[in-house]
Amino acid sequence: MSSPFVYVPEANGSMNYPYGQNPYHISHPYFATTPTGPNTPFLPPATLYPTSPFPTHAELAGHTGTPNGAFNPNSVLWPDDSHTYESPYAASWGNGGQPYARQRTQSWTGPAQQPHGSPFLAPAQAPAFLHANSYTGHGHRRSNSHGASSLPPWVQPQPGYPASAYPAFQQPAYPQQIHPFLNGEAPSPDFHFDMAAPFLPLRRVPNNPAHSMPIPTPELQIPAFHPPRTALRILHPQLPFWPVDLTPPPPPTPAHAAAGPPPLSLGDILVALHKSLHTRISHADWATLDPAAEQAVTRAFAARCHNEAAKSGAPMHAMSDVEHAVRSQGVKRVDFLLGRTVLRGLVKHPGDPEGVVRLVTA
Repeated sequence: MSSPFVYVPEANGSMNYPYGQNPYHISHPYFATTPTGPNTPFLPPATLYPTSPFPTHAELAGHTGTPNGAFNPNSVLWPDDSHTYESPYAASWGNGGQPYARQRTQSWTGPAQQPHGSPFLAPAQAPAFLHANSYTGHGHRRSNSHGASSLPPWVQPQPGYPASAYPAFQQPAYPQQIHPFLNGEAPSPDFHFDMAAPFLPLRRVPNNPAHSMPIPTPELQIPAFHPPRTALRILHPQLPFWPVDLTPPPPPTPAHAAAGPPPLSLGDILVALHKSLHTRISHADWATLDPAAEQAVTRAFAARCHNEAAKSGAPMHAMSDVEHAVRSQGVKRVDFLLGRTVLRGLVKHPGDPEGVVRLVTA
């Protein structure tokens, strides 16, 4: 099915990109890091490589933008105050410290803390009579010495008044809301994240739709769901053996048992997907493919190596060396997506259990 394995040493050095050397992307507390695959990268047989599926160097030269104001992720405006994306507790957890600290207790003299609203949609202000426990019912309530009521919230009506024929009002449960950049049912045209390329989530510049800029760190730290979630499993039909699980690390000591982990953020989801898809495959993974699938994955692997070299900014005479360096890293899980590597969002499948979503790519 395939020729003998040939090992090509990896090239020293790596390409520079804004989030490349930050501790959040290297050591992520939520993402259960899987092994990076075999120590030696797997390379497809040379006979499966296509002859020349790529554009010529003349076609690549001078390609800077897309006409007619279309969104072009290859034309990037770099902000002057670009920041690296760091984990909410990467500084402590990455150095052997505690994953999260105990939350401060509310002062008894201070006002009660109000719950946060949705970070995505402004909730409508409901009338007073629609809030939970706003109706106390008829009749007299006797207060006990400990301050608790001896009667349930709904009491029997006074004698002479007929019982109500309508059931008690039930506070509606708010549906799970998702960050607009992760909404697979309505993908955002202002967001671009190619999971085959180095980690670089982009957004459209409002005053220049033909350009884009990296998403800043504060925006990556926005919660991905409302109400917040602390665990998630992401599936893809073409990657059935490699689900992406995001779970918080357990507290190391009982002293931190009362403190809860931070909610999953937009950056948590993007980092976990990118790290999982850039894991090398093994010979056993390659053996699961039929001959047609082997050719399709090989074409996707060759195209990814060429595209990454073309976008590296290397001079034309060094383009082949950069492509060879990328190819020496071997086939990765992202190549099994067959070129459909742009994130379109997450969707909920009716048959999936709670906490499981599907990855949508294009």
